[in-house]
Amino acid sequence: MPTIWALSDLHLSTSGSKPMDVFGDHWDDHAGRMAAAWDACVAPDDIVLSPGDFSWANKPAEAAGDLAWLAARPGHKVITKGNHDHWWPGSHAKLNALLPRHTHAVKKTAAIVQGVGFFGARGGDFAALKRYGDTRSDADIEAWLAREEAELVQSIAALDKLETDRGAPTALRVCLFHYPPIPPGRSSSRFSTLIRAARARWCIYGHLHGTEVGAAKVEGEFDGVGYRCASCDQVGFAPLKVCEIPGV
Repeated sequence: MPTIWALSDLHLSTSGSKPMDVFGDHWDDHAGRMAAAWDACVAPDDIVLSPGDFSWANKPAEAAGDLAWLAARPGHKVITKGNHDHWWPGSHAKLNALLPRHTHAVKKTAAIVQGVGFFGARGGDFAALKRYGDTRSDADIEAWLAREEAELVQSIAALDKLETDRGAPTALRVCLFHYPPIPPGRSSSRFSTLIRAARARWCIYGHLHGTEVGAAKVEGEFDGVGYRCASCDQVGFAPLKVCEIPGV
């Protein structure tokens, strides 16, 4: 039975321009270690979710080596944009022309793969950033959050349309989110309310790194949706098993 896996925030830099081992010895050769772990557990019919911060590249051409790394990995891939994905083109057509075969992006759109529906957004609880010297005003932060909320709504609507076009609902829906979608100390947010209403069974997110993420790492089941953090260093640089795909 095909399986859904998750491995986020790969922070690839195959060009060597930004090696991750500057953040600690545990990042040494992380791309090679992730490739070995991925190839060992992911089957061709499986799906791997990677919600953001795929590459350090600043331009599409600079991401070529990182995309080749992704193309060499088995399985179907579903990605969304993170806060460091500056290589990401501004149009769906340009993005799809870059992506390897069997790779789907769900920013402002959606995908159905192996009978599973995927939607998502970057999101972000930017109010938390003000504790770390962020200079944006409350109005700026609200405008940003509202824009991300609108993109999530757009992605959900795109999945609804895909299901209508195929004439049947998907057996399982999964949300990809880059930032933690629920703020620390809370059980819901403006984003989680939409994710639950969209009938997602799982929400996979990333963004968090290090050993002191604390309450920001919200995991568990909230209103019937399972939340899992899949940042690569949080899951041992190996794909995290989410679930098996029902009915495939």
